Amino acid sequence: MENHILHLDLDTFFVSVERLLDPALNNRPVIVGGNPFGRGVVAGCSYEARAFGIHSAMPIRRAYRLCPDAAYLHGSYIHYAEYSKLVREMLTELAPICQVSSVDEFFLDLSRTESLKGDTYRWAQSIRREVSGETNLPLSCGLASNKLIAKVATTEVAKKGEARHFKVAGGGEAAFLSPFNIRALPGVGEVNENKLVQLGVRRIGQLAQTPVPILSRFFGRKAGSNLHERAQGIDHSVVLPTREQKSYSRSKTFGEDLMEPDKLYSELLALSSQLASDLRQAKLLTKKITLTLRYSDFSSFTKTITCSWINKDQEIYRLASKLFRELWTRRVRIRLLGLEANALLEDLEQQYLFQEEKAADPLYGTIDSLRDKYGKRIVGFASGMAA
Repeated sequence: MENHILHLDLDTFFVSVERLLDPALNNRPVIVGGNPFGRGVVAGCSYEARAFGIHSAMPIRRAYRLCPDAAYLHGSYIHYAEYSKLVREMLTELAPICQVSSVDEFFLDLSRTESLKGDTYRWAQSIRREVSGETNLPLSCGLASNKLIAKVATTEVAKKGEARHFKVAGGGEAAFLSPFNIRALPGVGEVNENKLVQLGVRRIGQLAQTPVPILSRFFGRKAGSNLHERAQGIDHSVVLPTREQKSYSRSKTFGEDLMEPDKLYSELLALSSQLASDLRQAKLLTKKITLTLRYSDFSSFTKTITCSWINKDQEIYRLASKLFRELWTRRVRIRLLGLEANALLEDLEQQYLFQEEKAADPLYGTIDSLRDKYGKRIVGFASGMAA
């Protein structure tokens, strides 16, 4: 039976969210990326800005030269993550299998659902309308027999037309790809494009007709064969459901039960640093910290505090210390301390904020790099090193 894979893309996602937050940005060039006089790059831009030749990853100073009258924004990355999570939750409810490809891209597997949902294309259209209507975010989609064709259908057709949705019938994959520029084929970047142009290959159809031995000579046997297959619309990758981790936790059972405040706070700082490092490595933020305290008589107590979105050592330690002071009400030795972070959100500022002055704190970036290379306990705050 034919597969039905739906690719959905949130159009100009960062800008679309900014316009929801501030409607005054509608119908004008908008560029997300920060200070136009800095050394960062464009993280996202509106279609009005693209008309000036501006695109993502362009140096922001160059963007300013092309369009000095645009609105230049640092970016509301917490809001981007919240809207992305909202879309993901809706799609997970609407479709049997949902894979998050990026913050603004999703794949759904709608295969073998005709008996329940009827015509798959109409169902795909209804999914797009429901998500877009609920979130007020523009959304384009492409439906095809595999992920490769569905993505090209979205980026090359649906997003450039008014319908915002497009279907490629099974059996027509190669014919659909044939007229597009080779750069439209996912995985073909600037370097590979230049190599293919040297071979006289400018369209995907030409690539499909190029013998595999020639492609293997330029790209290697495996890559050459893969390029040839993909140019014919062949893609064997499957839609894998994205499983979101609900929480992160760290705990320590002491070799000897403790009562000394200095030692306990030192242990708490070490746990806070470990938990914060885990969150940053996963590119996540938390807004809820829970402390577990277990006494030597095995009685346990927990307390939770809600905060703004955080993932830095000292931020978590400050909240953990507050919880500890409130929980430690007995003059009894403590056997275990545990910290948990839940209510998680993707840290888009780490992933997409390019300007130097607002990139992730260089102190924590250095700490995380050292921990990745030499182990979690290689570096920490002095007051927590005894833990």
